Amino acid sequence: MGSGKKVTIGYKYYMGIHMGLCRGPINALVAIDAGGKRAWEGSVTASGTVSINKPGLFGGDKKEGGVDGTLHVMMGEPAQTAPAPLATMLGGDVPGFRGMCTLFFDGLVSAMTPYVKPWKMRIRRSTAGWDGPAWYPERAVIQLVAGSIHSMNPAHIVYECLTNRQWSRGMPRDRINDASFRAAADRLYTEGFGLCLRWTRQESVSNFIQTVLDHIGGTLYQSRFDGLFHLTLVRDDYTVSALPLFDEDSGLLSIDDDDNAAASGATNEIIVQYHDPVSDQDRMWRERNLAAVHADGQILSQTLRYPGIPTAELAGRVAMRELRTRGGRVKRFKVRLDRRGYRINPGDAFRIRSLKRGIADMVVRAGRIEDGTLTSANITISVVQDIFGLPALAMSAPQPPNWVAPDSTPAAVVHRRLVELSWRDLAATTDPANLEIIDPTACRLAALAVRPTSMSLGYVLETRVGSGAWAEQDTGDWVASGLLVGALGRTTTAFALTAGADLDAVSVGALAQIGTELVRVATWNASTQSGTLARGCVDTVPAEHAAGARMWLVPDGIAIDGTDYAPSVTVQARLLTQTSSGTLAAALAGTDSLTMARRADRPYPPGRLRINGAAYPATVTGAVTVSWAHRDRKLQADQVIDTEQTSIGPEPGTTYRLRLYSGATLKRTYAGITGTSQTYTTEHETADGGPFNPLRIVLDSVRDGLYSSQAHDITVGRS
Repeated sequence: MGSGKKVTIGYKYYMGIHMGLCRGPINALVAIDAGGKRAWEGSVTASGTVSINKPGLFGGDKKEGGVDGTLHVMMGEPAQTAPAPLATMLGGDVPGFRGMCTLFFDGLVSAMTPYVKPWKMRIRRSTAGWDGPAWYPERAVIQLVAGSIHSMNPAHIVYECLTNRQWSRGMPRDRINDASFRAAADRLYTEGFGLCLRWTRQESVSNFIQTVLDHIGGTLYQSRFDGLFHLTLVRDDYTVSALPLFDEDSGLLSIDDDDNAAASGATNEIIVQYHDPVSDQDRMWRERNLAAVHADGQILSQTLRYPGIPTAELAGRVAMRELRTRGGRVKRFKVRLDRRGYRINPGDAFRIRSLKRGIADMVVRAGRIEDGTLTSANITISVVQDIFGLPALAMSAPQPPNWVAPDSTPAAVVHRRLVELSWRDLAATTDPANLEIIDPTACRLAALAVRPTSMSLGYVLETRVGSGAWAEQDTGDWVASGLLVGALGRTTTAFALTAGADLDAVSVGALAQIGTELVRVATWNASTQSGTLARGCVDTVPAEHAAGARMWLVPDGIAIDGTDYAPSVTVQARLLTQTSSGTLAAALAGTDSLTMARRADRPYPPGRLRINGAAYPATVTGAVTVSWAHRDRKLQADQVIDTEQTSIGPEPGTTYRLRLYSGATLKRTYAGITGTSQTYTTEHETADGGPFNPLRIVLDSVRDGLYSSQAHDITVGRS
């Protein structure tokens, strides 16, 4: 129909993209997002290829396409060479890109728009890419949240920052005090204190190490005794009575700068900002000292950023630690000791006593240590009252969220139906001039589908004939649908629905389908999900329906296959659900089929059936008079006319056929009827071998050798 000129509405865009991630190798590539949607997830632990098959990720060909092609993962091994597609694209002498983790994708990146969506990769690195073998690999990975997060042990992060010769300080490993680092690694592993933290060249290694130490409450120092680097953690891991005690009689010379100010006005709320590596979102955890808030009469809040913390549980524990240390209830001093304090190292706990200052016995932590000069043997240590131990639990336990993100994974359409378009459907979607030149033998297919999940946005209709290739035809909207509460007889108009989907879209005048019968919603009560129907609309006749039968409300946005099929051709179709996460994989969609029957060209069946003046009587007496009303598909056009309307037309050339059966045996046929009634006389019935009880009556219409798609078919008793 219309012009056969091909029209280009857009293009698919294919591209070869070489992406650099980080220094390599890494332990695993686990997920890829494109445009904020999951394009791939799995686990790639060695160089190789991955197939990404999400052509409908951004809505398919009629929207912004998707991602479909081969991804080459290059971990950056010492003997790595560039894959052939990358080498071909770059041409000439191509490096192997060793020592760097890179990806090369070759395939579909979008449709209808030339702008490539941003890609984001989730990777894991803990034991791979070290300068030599990984140190203490048994404790390198700390798994959190049931293994969904593989965090790195902070002791290992600091160790590698000190020893890696390629990008960091490059110290020999024998300059590290292995025992202190192993003890810290064991403690952090037991605490579940793993970090997911990225270092970039914009930040110095020293600052990065300090960031890690700030996260874990640790101290890194070079010992004055063995010259090695030691890592200690500020924890409540000591016996107070075993700590060295310094007073005026045992090495304490003085206490200076006693900062013992009132606690009023100090921080009473800590907000820890952390980063969820799975969702790649910054989140917050809040802890309050309720007693201090009450005493101060206001909330004095401080926000601390700890980007390496990956879970709410760990953020809560760190928030408690910081609330203790920043709440103004901590005493700070500069303590001067004689040479008996020479064994104190940064981070060590010890005791001080000064009765003249009212300090009976206080545990303090050493910070900065000044060893003095040749002329002064005093040791000056900045100390703080020790309340820094990491709590085992946060004050507020992580609460399960009241809102759970709905699953946006595309689900297969369970309730679906294929229909052949009627003349009314064509008239509703085609202008009058083009309607008249449609090939009368052409058949078209449409689909009805009920939303499978609340996150389903629509669906793609694909069709084929025989074993041909599947072709995308249209995208469709979901239909409102429900199940009949009670059975419907041929004359029943009242109905109610249950197990409904999208019933808020139902409106008076809407076209609906039950079985093969089309009905019109005459009234509708949304609160009770009930109403009344006008029966036997368009080219259908009233039928009986059992309770539980599905009612489909037919919207304007159903998916239509615009292909003109010949009569008797069987078309296969499948529906691919679309959500914000992408389009259902074709292999997961069910396949339905429908044989074309030239429905749109067939005359409408007669309406307003009466037998001896009654609509669908159970019994009749004597001669049987069947009457009806004319119908005209072209005059009715896109109107939803029900069976009870008076005569319209008839369509030129239309006649009627009345057949009478006894059981399965045809007894008499009246053909070529042009009027609106026919009587089966007692004489004819006697001549046919009657009377017949029961008597089956079948009435349909015919034009140009084509019979109506449906016929009135009723069996009556005789009395």
